[in-house]
Amino acid sequence: MGKIINMYKDNFLLRYDKDGAIPYYSAEDFPGLVCTRGAFQNSANETINFFYYNYPDYDQSKLILFCHGIGPGHTAYLAEIETLCKAGCRVLTYDCSGCGESGGERMVSINSSSRDAIELLENEAPAEEVIPVGHSLGGYTVTNIARLVPSVKRGVVISGFLAITDAMMGMLKFRPLANVVQRYEDKFDPRFNGRKNIDHFKNTTDRFLWIQSTDDQMVSYKYNTGRVIKMNKPNVRVITAENKNHNPQYTKEALDQMSQWMGGYYRLVAEGKLATPEERCGYFDDKPIGMMTAQDPEIYKEIFAFIAD
Repeated sequence: MGKIINMYKDNFLLRYDKDGAIPYYSAEDFPGLVCTRGAFQNSANETINFFYYNYPDYDQSKLILFCHGIGPGHTAYLAEIETLCKAGCRVLTYDCSGCGESGGERMVSINSSSRDAIELLENEAPAEEVIPVGHSLGGYTVTNIARLVPSVKRGVVISGFLAITDAMMGMLKFRPLANVVQRYEDKFDPRFNGRKNIDHFKNTTDRFLWIQSTDDQMVSYKYNTGRVIKMNKPNVRVITAENKNHNPQYTKEALDQMSQWMGGYYRLVAEGKLATPEERCGYFDDKPIGMMTAQDPEIYKEIFAFIAD
């Protein structure tokens, strides 16, 4: 079983920093978008950086808490964050420990994001209604927040999961092996035990918008959205996308462009044809980031309706 845990650590529990060659948005790319930042020390004594984004005249009655997935932090999701801001939302987001601008040598647990998000809310103590929105690991974080923060009564889960067991089933294919990972994660902090999440989801009256593509190759649709559908809960609206892989919030054209350009980038790096930082950066000179990050208006129509309701 040690091999399973080592595989898990080596592939998931890493330090996630930006590849300096890959382009990311910043607030300056969106005229009028305001970014206010802050920091706090989490319970592991790591510095967590957080950020508020909004345009003027935002809706002051609601606050979106955006929870990023595995990767180099929230800036990988600035297209999503700006889309929410453009609709009149104010968005609070953060880089969880081991990611982006926050401290930590690595992600020590998949539950780091949930811990940091909940402690962020405790530190900021927002007066307005908080609606968490998350992708992948961030979607799992949303379900933890909804269970553990009584004031949170609804959330948006995109390509997420209720328990790490079900997330790993798409890769390990054998539940006893997936359970090994779940037991390892449960030791990090018993608050985030996957069984508690599933039981809470079965019984809660909190409202959720759950979105996933049937061909998701990172988080199995069968073991995650399939499980949610079988619960047949009237307070959970499930939107099934097709041919969107792990990012149903993107347009199909953007995903095709991302696959082509990023696939080409990593192939050339592996072949040693982009050997220097200058060569790697130069690869993206004629590849506008906007063509890889266009957000699907039909998906956001559903998200905005859920937030406004």
